[in-house]
Amino acid sequence: MRTRAYFLFELVAWPAAVWSAVELLLRATTGASSGIGSASLTGGCAVLTVFACRVRAMQLSRQAVR
Repeated sequence: MRTRAYFLFELVAWPAAVWSAVELLLRATTGASSGIGSASLTGGCAVLTVFACRVRAMQLSRQAVR
């Protein structure tokens, strides 16, 4: 059950990471620099969420089943 929860968190974080990357690319292309900080923060949090979920799911899969 817990591994499915981490999968769900990761599933929700991926679109945020992709959207932030697209937004940053568009802002850099158009020269609109306002909002780059918040887009970077959102993208960073999303990427860290994906990373943390994968690490935790890997730890849970190694854990012995009781």
